[in-house]
Parts: sequence; structure tokens; C-alpha cells
Amino acid sequence: MAIAIATTLLAPNYRFFPMINGGIPLWVITAIYLIIDIAMIADDKNAGGHISHIGGGIFGALFMLQFRKGRDWSLGMNRLFTWFNELFSPKASVVPQRVRKEEYYYNTAGAQPYKKVPNLTQKRIDAILDKIGEKGYQQLTDEEKQILKRAAEDENL
Repeated sequence: MAIAIATTLLAPNYRFFPMINGGIPLWVITAIYLIIDIAMIADDKNAGGHISHIGGGIFGALFMLQFRKGRDWSLGMNRLFTWFNELFSPKASVVPQRVRKEEYYYNTAGAQPYKKVPNLTQKRIDAILDKIGEKGYQQLTDEEKQILKRAAEDENL
């Protein structure tokens, strides 16, 4: 249940069986699982097991909420497993480094996702030069000025 709740908090709109009517969202499957566990608490046979599932779900939710804030609660367990693994292979000493949130995401502020760059053709350059001959350089648009600048720098034309 902890994994189901944590995964649902991480990607609630992930869909299973996408070919069947657009798929079933993960949050719906987790909600059904949670409702079944809550309903089965009334069953006298294994109420403790269902309560522990719900407790695991609460821990999964807390874990994921803290992970989003940059606090990774699994670092201690990872260090323990690494230490235990190094007991039997001391030559491979790899110490897990704490990864900062800045390394997960990079700053894209101000970056354009797409920049329109027209193709440089001799025909287009000739048309721009004819326009300069007729109307003058001041009548060119900024795009045409950029094309001329790129053409001057390009050696293949």
C-alpha cells in the first residue's frame, strides 16, 4: 500500500491499459484498493493486516510529500545496504552522495523552446539584395537583416 500511495502521489494521471477506452488512471486503482482495505477492517479474520496496509499507505504518502520537499528518507536505508554490501566486497567502496534538487531540474528561464531560423538560399538573398537596391537598407525587416548577417558569415553560399 505504501508503494501504491507513493506512486499515485508521484504520477496520479498515469494510465493502465491505455488501449481500453483511454485507460484507467492510477489514482482510481489506488482508491479502489484503499476502499477495499478500509471495508475489510470490519472482517474479524484479518483486521490487523488491513490496518497495517492503511498505515503503510500513510507512510508512503508522508515519504513522497517529504521527497517533494527535498528530504529523502531512504538515504539511511541506502547507506545501511551499501555498508552491508561492502562487508563482503571491500574493494568496491561507493558512498552514495546526497543529490541536491538543483541537479534534478535545470533552469530554463528565458530559454526559447523553438527559434525560427529561415533557410539561407541564394534566391532569398538575391531578393533581399534587390529590395536594398530599390528601397534601401533601412526598409528591411529585422528578419531580413538577420538573414543577410547569417549569409555574410556562411562560407557555403
